[in-house]
Amino acid sequence: MKNVIKTAGRAIRLSQCMIVKNEEKNIERALTWAKDIAFEQIVVDTGSSDHTVEIAERMGAKVFHFKWIEDFSAAKNYAIDQASGDWIAFLDADEYINAEHARLIIPLIESIVNLHDGKAVALTSKWVHVNDEGGVIQIDRQERIFINHTGVRYERPIHETLKIPAGTFPVVENDISIIHTGYSHSAYADVGKLERNITLLKKTLESAPEDVKSKYYLANSLDVSGNIEEAIPLYREVLNETACGKSSYEWFRVNAFYRLTAHLVNKTKALDEACNLAEQAFHEFPEHVNFCCLYGTVLYNCGQFENALKAFGKAEKLVADGKIEGQLARNIDALHIYLARVNIKLDNHAEALRHAASYLQSNKRHEDMLKLCMSILRSKDSPENTVNFLSKIYNLKNIDDKMQLLRCAKGMGDAALAQIFIKMITPGDFR
Repeated sequence: MKNVIKTAGRAIRLSQCMIVKNEEKNIERALTWAKDIAFEQIVVDTGSSDHTVEIAERMGAKVFHFKWIEDFSAAKNYAIDQASGDWIAFLDADEYINAEHARLIIPLIESIVNLHDGKAVALTSKWVHVNDEGGVIQIDRQERIFINHTGVRYERPIHETLKIPAGTFPVVENDISIIHTGYSHSAYADVGKLERNITLLKKTLESAPEDVKSKYYLANSLDVSGNIEEAIPLYREVLNETACGKSSYEWFRVNAFYRLTAHLVNKTKALDEACNLAEQAFHEFPEHVNFCCLYGTVLYNCGQFENALKAFGKAEKLVADGKIEGQLARNIDALHIYLARVNIKLDNHAEALRHAASYLQSNKRHEDMLKLCMSILRSKDSPENTVNFLSKIYNLKNIDDKMQLLRCAKGMGDAALAQIFIKMITPGDFR
């Protein structure tokens, strides 16, 4: 352990730390990414019953054992106590850094130590949540790379946060991204982890009922586990208790706004509340793509198509300006869908077609959007010209593309268009 912050003047030694339990599926990748840059790798096991410890030892990690006391910070701080490096990279087993970014870590630490004279004690890196296919769900930020100093420790028993000494700061602007697979469908299928989190959070709130952060995390865990009716009143409490404008509450307020409104918009009896929440969030957080899309959706459902178009249009501009950090990728991906549908309602067929075609360029298996695109084209043009337009998106020599086009034409009841696709299909396509 260290009580001196400055480490300039010699090569930085990096310790990789993690706490684990039954992570045999992830531990090899979790250790591999840092193999070439960390001078030691510390794994603290909290009670694995699988091959996690065996794999970690085989890969050369220093393995320690810590009796689980229902406190993630205690386990993580124990791991830090075992580290002898100047700086620490503390990632979970379901996280990793790609090789290109990993190579940047040591030079980056050396440069900020010299530049900021020891006042910079952590890196605030991008935290990229991905699904099972590797697609980005959302991007947040976290401090996971920090100086090994006695004043830098984790606090809170669950959803722990890093506490740093007064007068120091984390460096936000850097190119390091941490990939987090823990929000994938397969990770969410681990009901045991959700139940553990819910139990710990309820226990925390028993002793600290005004803890807004724990209240939000409990609502979110209940939400993910399917207990939405139990989560909704907690989200409301979080919004009431974060209305003070305290900056440290902003992330929790933003997410409570979004999750609560997204649930209420599907409840007929709660539609008025959903509309009010969506409008409030839209004006309170004008730079958030999520709230532009959510407000636009609420307005669309209420038949206010002109105002919905303005909300979706603002979201499109924010995306074009690169303001996507912290926003849900599904909203960004679906913007063309929103804009196509609302332009149809406003009889802006050219704009609707532009957005439908743009979406299909990268999502050509989306059949509802293909049908929308076909219907726009057929409202103004011949079957032959419709096929010619679609040939710029679909490969008319590929049987899968032809069958999809035929299926959608039939689904629309467009016999003339369907007949063209039928003639394109030959026995040779099935060999």
